[in-house]
Amino acid sequence: MKKKHYILIALFLGAAVIAVFMMSAVEELTPSDPLAGSDQLVLVVSRTAKSSSATLQMFDRTDDGWEFSFSCKAVIGRNGVGWGRGLHRDSDSIGRDPVKEEGDGRTPEGAFPLLHAYGYQPPSMVRIDFPYRQVTEDWICCDDAGSRHYNKVFDANDKGLDPDDLPSHEDMLRTDDLYKYAVFVGHNVWDTEPGAGSCIFIHLWRGPNSSTAGCTAISEEHMLTLLSELDSEKNPVMVALSRRNYLRLKEIWGLPDITI
Repeated sequence: MKKKHYILIALFLGAAVIAVFMMSAVEELTPSDPLAGSDQLVLVVSRTAKSSSATLQMFDRTDDGWEFSFSCKAVIGRNGVGWGRGLHRDSDSIGRDPVKEEGDGRTPEGAFPLLHAYGYQPPSMVRIDFPYRQVTEDWICCDDAGSRHYNKVFDANDKGLDPDDLPSHEDMLRTDDLYKYAVFVGHNVWDTEPGAGSCIFIHLWRGPNSSTAGCTAISEEHMLTLLSELDSEKNPVMVALSRRNYLRLKEIWGLPDITI
Protein backbone atom coordinates (compact mmCIF):
# COMPACT_ATOMS: atom_id res chain seq x y z
CA MET A 1 0.00 0.00 0.00
CA LYS A 2 1.34 3.47 -0.90
CA LYS A 3 2.33 5.94 1.77
CA LYS A 4 -0.42 8.40 0.83
CA HIS A 5 -2.99 5.65 1.36
CA TYR A 6 -1.73 5.15 4.92
CA ILE A 7 -2.00 8.89 5.47
CA LEU A 8 -5.60 8.98 4.17
CA ILE A 9 -6.57 6.03 6.38
CA ALA A 10 -5.00 7.69 9.43
CA LEU A 11 -6.80 10.94 8.69
CA PHE A 12 -10.12 9.06 8.27
CA LEU A 13 -9.69 7.19 11.57
CA GLY A 14 -8.69 10.39 13.34
CA ALA A 15 -11.77 12.17 12.02
CA ALA A 16 -13.96 9.27 13.17
CA VAL A 17 -12.51 9.41 16.69
CA ILE A 18 -13.09 13.18 16.83
CA ALA A 19 -16.68 12.73 15.59
CA VAL A 20 -17.41 10.15 18.28
CA PHE A 21 -15.90 12.42 20.92
CA MET A 22 -17.95 15.40 19.74
CA MET A 23 -21.15 13.36 19.68
CA SER A 24 -20.45 12.26 23.26
CA ALA A 25 -19.78 15.84 24.31
CA VAL A 26 -23.00 17.07 22.67
CA GLU A 27 -24.94 14.32 24.43
CA GLU A 28 -23.47 15.43 27.75
CA LEU A 29 -24.56 19.03 27.08
CA THR A 30 -28.08 18.15 25.92
CA PRO A 31 -30.50 19.67 28.44
CA SER A 32 -32.25 17.11 30.61
CA ASP A 33 -35.84 17.71 31.68
CA PRO A 34 -36.66 15.98 34.94
CA LEU A 35 -39.87 18.04 35.04
CA ALA A 36 -41.22 16.61 31.79
CA GLY A 37 -44.78 15.43 32.35
CA SER A 38 -45.17 17.41 35.57
CA ASP A 39 -47.41 20.45 35.90
CA GLN A 40 -46.76 21.06 39.59
CA LEU A 41 -43.47 21.92 41.24
CA VAL A 42 -42.35 22.09 44.86
CA LEU A 43 -39.01 23.91 44.76
CA VAL A 44 -36.76 23.82 47.83
CA VAL A 45 -33.61 25.92 47.67
CA SER A 46 -30.98 26.30 50.40
CA ARG A 47 -28.38 29.07 50.45
CA THR A 48 -25.44 26.64 50.48
CA ALA A 49 -24.93 22.89 50.20
CA LYS A 50 -24.32 22.78 53.97
CA SER A 51 -27.25 24.93 55.07
CA SER A 52 -29.98 23.32 57.15
CA SER A 53 -32.52 26.03 56.31
CA ALA A 54 -34.23 26.62 52.99
CA THR A 55 -37.17 28.21 51.23
CA LEU A 56 -39.99 26.06 49.86
CA GLN A 57 -42.02 27.47 46.96
CA MET A 58 -44.83 25.87 45.00
CA PHE A 59 -45.72 26.49 41.35
CA ASP A 60 -48.26 25.28 38.79
CA ARG A 61 -47.39 25.04 35.11
CA THR A 62 -49.51 27.17 32.75
CA ASP A 63 -49.31 28.05 29.06
CA ASP A 64 -47.25 31.08 30.11
CA GLY A 65 -44.84 29.16 32.30
CA TRP A 66 -44.66 28.48 36.02
CA GLU A 67 -47.30 30.30 38.09
CA PHE A 68 -46.42 30.97 41.74
CA SER A 69 -48.71 29.38 44.34
CA PHE A 70 -47.16 29.94 47.77
CA SER A 71 -43.87 30.17 49.65
CA CYS A 72 -42.69 29.33 53.16
CA LYS A 73 -39.61 28.82 55.28
CA ALA A 74 -38.39 25.22 55.51
CA VAL A 75 -35.70 23.28 57.33
CA ILE A 76 -33.74 20.44 55.78
CA GLY A 77 -31.00 17.97 56.68
CA ARG A 78 -28.67 18.93 59.54
CA ASN A 79 -25.73 18.47 57.13
CA GLY A 80 -27.33 20.18 54.14
CA VAL A 81 -27.90 18.40 50.83
CA GLY A 82 -26.35 15.52 48.89
CA TRP A 83 -27.27 14.28 45.41
CA GLY A 84 -29.99 11.66 45.54
CA ARG A 85 -31.48 9.15 43.11
CA GLY A 86 -34.52 10.46 41.27
CA LEU A 87 -35.71 11.91 37.95
CA HIS A 88 -32.49 13.77 37.14
CA ARG A 89 -29.43 12.35 35.40
CA ASP A 90 -26.16 11.53 37.14
CA SER A 91 -24.48 14.08 34.87
CA ASP A 92 -26.65 16.86 36.33
CA SER A 93 -24.49 16.78 39.46
CA ILE A 94 -20.95 18.06 39.90
CA GLY A 95 -18.23 15.63 40.89
CA ARG A 96 -17.25 17.49 44.06
CA ASP A 97 -20.83 17.57 45.37
CA PRO A 98 -21.68 15.08 48.14
CA VAL A 99 -23.89 12.09 47.34
CA LYS A 100 -26.76 11.09 49.60
CA GLU A 101 -26.13 8.05 51.83
CA GLU A 102 -28.14 6.39 54.58
CA GLY A 103 -27.75 8.19 57.90
CA ASP A 104 -25.65 11.08 56.57
CA GLY A 105 -28.05 13.80 57.73
CA ARG A 106 -28.42 15.21 54.21
CA THR A 107 -31.56 15.99 52.25
CA PRO A 108 -31.48 14.42 48.76
CA GLU A 109 -30.59 17.00 46.11
CA GLY A 110 -32.19 16.70 42.67
CA ALA A 111 -35.68 16.13 41.25
CA PHE A 112 -38.09 13.61 42.74
CA PRO A 113 -41.77 12.73 42.26
CA LEU A 114 -44.11 13.25 45.18
CA LEU A 115 -45.84 9.90 45.54
CA HIS A 116 -48.14 9.64 48.53
CA ALA A 117 -49.31 11.43 51.66
CA TYR A 118 -49.79 9.94 55.12
CA GLY A 119 -51.23 11.28 58.32
CA TYR A 120 -52.92 10.66 61.63
CA GLN A 121 -56.28 12.02 60.52
CA PRO A 122 -58.89 10.07 58.51
CA PRO A 123 -59.15 11.18 54.86
CA SER A 124 -62.48 12.87 55.54
CA MET A 125 -60.67 15.27 57.90
CA VAL A 126 -57.99 16.32 55.42
CA ARG A 127 -58.49 18.72 52.52
CA ILE A 128 -56.51 16.91 49.86
CA ASP A 129 -56.78 15.78 46.22
CA PHE A 130 -53.78 13.47 46.35
CA PRO A 131 -53.24 9.83 47.42
CA TYR A 132 -53.55 9.85 51.21
CA ARG A 133 -53.56 7.12 53.85
CA GLN A 134 -54.30 7.31 57.55
CA VAL A 135 -51.58 5.47 59.47
CA THR A 136 -51.81 3.43 62.65
CA GLU A 137 -49.21 2.24 65.15
CA ASP A 138 -48.48 -0.70 62.81
CA TRP A 139 -47.27 1.51 59.94
CA ILE A 140 -43.51 1.86 59.47
CA CYS A 141 -40.95 3.08 56.95
CA CYS A 142 -38.07 0.62 56.67
CA ASP A 143 -34.56 2.13 56.78
CA ASP A 144 -32.74 -1.21 57.07
CA ALA A 145 -30.47 -1.38 54.00
CA GLY A 146 -30.29 -5.17 54.33
CA SER A 147 -34.05 -5.67 54.23
CA ARG A 148 -36.14 -6.41 51.16
CA HIS A 149 -38.54 -3.78 52.51
CA TYR A 150 -35.89 -1.04 52.43
CA ASN A 151 -37.29 2.43 51.69
CA LYS A 152 -40.91 1.27 51.74
CA VAL A 153 -43.82 2.59 53.79
CA PHE A 154 -46.28 -0.10 54.83
CA ASP A 155 -48.43 -1.74 57.48
CA ALA A 156 -46.15 -4.33 59.13
CA ASN A 157 -49.14 -6.59 59.72
CA ASP A 158 -49.84 -6.76 55.99
CA LYS A 159 -46.29 -8.03 55.40
CA GLY A 160 -46.64 -10.72 58.06
CA LEU A 161 -43.72 -9.31 60.04
CA ASP A 162 -43.19 -10.16 63.69
CA PRO A 163 -43.93 -6.93 65.61
CA ASP A 164 -41.24 -7.91 68.13
CA ASP A 165 -38.60 -8.48 65.46
CA LEU A 166 -39.00 -5.72 62.87
CA PRO A 167 -36.16 -4.50 60.63
CA SER A 168 -34.74 -1.07 61.47
CA HIS A 169 -37.49 1.44 60.75
CA GLU A 170 -39.23 4.69 61.53
CA ASP A 171 -42.66 4.60 63.11
CA MET A 172 -45.17 6.48 60.98
CA LEU A 173 -47.32 7.18 64.04
CA ARG A 174 -44.87 9.15 66.18
CA THR A 175 -45.22 10.55 69.67
CA ASP A 176 -43.74 13.91 68.57
CA ASP A 177 -46.32 14.44 65.77
CA LEU A 178 -43.65 15.21 63.14
CA TYR A 179 -45.47 12.83 60.80
CA LYS A 180 -48.94 14.11 61.65
CA TYR A 181 -48.89 14.98 57.95
CA ALA A 182 -46.15 13.62 55.70
CA VAL A 183 -45.60 13.47 51.94
CA PHE A 184 -43.37 10.67 50.68
CA VAL A 185 -40.63 11.91 48.35
CA GLY A 186 -39.67 9.49 45.55
CA HIS A 187 -35.95 9.31 46.31
CA ASN A 188 -34.25 5.96 45.61
CA VAL A 189 -37.55 4.25 44.82
CA TRP A 190 -36.77 2.78 41.40
CA ASP A 191 -34.04 0.14 41.26
CA THR A 192 -33.60 0.89 44.96
CA GLU A 193 -29.94 0.96 45.98
CA PRO A 194 -29.27 -0.32 49.52
CA GLY A 195 -27.62 2.36 51.61
CA ALA A 196 -28.39 5.24 49.23
CA GLY A 197 -30.94 6.77 51.60
CA SER A 198 -34.51 6.04 52.64
CA CYS A 199 -37.67 7.37 54.25
CA ILE A 200 -37.52 10.88 52.81
CA PHE A 201 -40.59 13.01 53.50
CA ILE A 202 -41.91 16.51 53.62
CA HIS A 203 -43.23 16.62 57.19
CA LEU A 204 -43.85 18.97 60.12
CA TRP A 205 -40.93 20.78 61.71
CA ARG A 206 -39.92 21.16 65.34
CA GLY A 207 -39.47 24.85 64.69
CA PRO A 208 -37.82 27.36 62.32
CA ASN A 209 -34.40 26.86 63.92
CA SER A 210 -34.47 23.06 63.83
CA SER A 211 -33.12 20.63 61.23
CA THR A 212 -33.93 17.11 60.06
CA ALA A 213 -32.18 13.79 59.48
CA GLY A 214 -32.64 14.26 55.71
CA CYS A 215 -36.25 15.26 55.13
CA THR A 216 -37.74 18.67 54.40
CA ALA A 217 -39.90 20.08 57.20
CA ILE A 218 -42.34 23.00 57.36
CA SER A 219 -44.91 24.41 59.77
CA GLU A 220 -48.30 22.72 60.14
CA GLU A 221 -50.01 25.79 58.69
CA HIS A 222 -47.97 25.59 55.51
CA MET A 223 -48.22 21.80 55.37
CA LEU A 224 -52.01 22.09 55.26
CA THR A 225 -51.64 24.59 52.41
CA LEU A 226 -49.30 22.22 50.58
CA LEU A 227 -51.69 19.28 51.00
CA SER A 228 -54.62 21.33 49.74
CA GLU A 229 -52.65 22.39 46.65
CA LEU A 230 -51.19 19.00 45.68
CA ASP A 231 -52.95 17.61 42.62
CA SER A 232 -52.27 14.01 41.57
CA GLU A 233 -53.33 14.77 37.99
CA LYS A 234 -50.49 17.30 37.74
CA ASN A 235 -47.83 14.73 38.70
CA PRO A 236 -46.14 16.95 41.30
CA VAL A 237 -42.35 16.93 41.48
CA MET A 238 -40.09 18.19 44.24
CA VAL A 239 -36.79 19.80 43.26
CA ALA A 240 -34.29 20.36 46.08
CA LEU A 241 -31.10 22.27 45.26
CA SER A 242 -28.46 24.47 46.79
CA ARG A 243 -28.48 28.05 45.50
CA ARG A 244 -25.39 27.37 43.39
CA ASN A 245 -26.94 24.36 41.71
CA TYR A 246 -30.27 26.15 41.25
CA LEU A 247 -28.49 28.91 39.33
CA ARG A 248 -26.50 26.36 37.32
CA LEU A 249 -29.52 24.19 36.41
CA LYS A 250 -32.26 26.80 36.19
CA GLU A 251 -32.28 27.10 32.39
CA ILE A 252 -31.39 23.46 31.77
CA TRP A 253 -34.29 22.15 33.86
CA GLY A 254 -36.67 24.99 32.99
CA LEU A 255 -37.07 26.13 36.61
CA PRO A 256 -38.98 29.28 37.55
CA ASP A 257 -37.30 32.52 38.56
CA ILE A 258 -37.03 32.93 42.30
CA THR A 259 -35.32 35.33 44.67
CA ILE A 260 -32.76 33.73 46.98
